[in-house]
This record gives sequence, structure tokens and C-alpha cells, in this order.
Amino acid sequence: MIFRKDVVAETAGAYDTLSAYFQDVRSFFEVLSVRFSLPEYGVRLRPIAGNELFSNANSYLLSDDSSYPYYLWLPSWLGRFYIDADRIPEGHRADDVRTAHARHIAFVWPWLGFNDAYVKDAGEPECWFGVADPMPLDPGETVRATAQSLFNHFRLEHTLDGEHHGWTTGHFTPNPAIGCDLAGRWHLRRVPLSALTSYYEVEKNVIQPLGEKFSELAGGSADTRIPSHELCDREQVRVATS
Repeated sequence: MIFRKDVVAETAGAYDTLSAYFQDVRSFFEVLSVRFSLPEYGVRLRPIAGNELFSNANSYLLSDDSSYPYYLWLPSWLGRFYIDADRIPEGHRADDVRTAHARHIAFVWPWLGFNDAYVKDAGEPECWFGVADPMPLDPGETVRATAQSLFNHFRLEHTLDGEHHGWTTGHFTPNPAIGCDLAGRWHLRRVPLSALTSYYEVEKNVIQPLGEKFSELAGGSADTRIPSHELCDREQVRVATS
């Protein structure tokens, strides 16, 4: 057997549908970027990694030694991470801010809803979103590195603690055996993508609760203004060598 006849017969239509899905994902994140840039819910959020989306799909390789199966070419998860824009020094990138000073990282992850090794099938595509208060073992780690670790090592069913006011809560546990060096906590909500078919629904079901949760968590900790030369590893190196 080379190509399966039933698969070949449906491939063109399936491709068109999936292509339209990814167009909707792009539009969704574009809307989030515009709305998160405004402090309507107490905070302005800036994306990490520029226009790049985090993905659980590999490059088109026949085999490799990654943590995902080599045949997983199609991303079932896509994600983006955000930090408080006020914690980014002028003239610097969000990626350069150290996690210890960013304090909180927001995340938004559309998911196809099935075929994940760590999450029970949802029955329909979902959007996962929330706020993490990660504490990497390396005090100098940047939010870009921490975001990748969050994406790789988030284990809902293994680290779940409970629910609080509509938010699922859990924790991170360092595990050198799998390359995870995170401690800290996370707060999560899940909403079906079928509930996000209008600007109003996206605003009420994702943007508002995420912005309010981020503001709530940030307001619950000491929020003294950190000098810009202490926020970024790059700037610290410049100061130390000048």
C-alpha cells in the first residue's frame, strides 16, 4: 500500500477546510494583539517571539529525535505568550526581559481538541488561555526561553490542583529527566472555538477574563518599578562591561 484511496479522495477538501481554519487562527491572534495593546482591563500585554507562533508540529522530516512523534507534521496546538508591556524597557524586545522581572506570562493556545498524549480528547476544538507565574531554576532565564518551556512541559492532568472562581489552577514541578526546570503556578480556562465566532464572543470569553486575571495576579504582588537596566540580560551585560 502506498496512498490510501479514501484518503486521496478526501484530501483536497480536507486541505481547504484546514487552510481556512489556520486563516481563522491568524485573524484570532491579530484581534488579540490589537485588544491586548490597550489597557482596558488594567494591563497592556505584548507578545513574546514577535509574529512567531509556538507549535507542537515538527519540520517535514522523515524521522528525528524530538519530543514529539516525527510523523506529527500538522500542528494540533498553536500558541502565543504575552507579558506586561510596562515591564519592557524602551528600545528593547519583550523576548529579552528576564522571567523573574516579568513575573507573569499570559498564554493563548488554540487546540484541535484531540490526539494529545497528556489531555483527554475534548470532542471539539478549544482555546486554552490563562496566566502563569513561572519560576525557572535559572534566575537569568528570559521570558522567551520560559515560554518555550511552558509550551513543552504544561501537563494539565498531571499538575492540576483544583478550581477557583471558574479558573482551573495547577503547578509546575522541575523534572530534569524531561528537561523541565520550572516551578511556580498556572491559572487556566478552556473555551470551545465554536463559542468564539464573533468579536463580542472573543472579547467576553477570552480578552476580558484574561486581562482581568492578569491584572488581579499582578496586583496581588509587590509591583515596584524595576529600573530598565535590570530587566534585560543584554542590558545587564552592557552595564557590566561599560
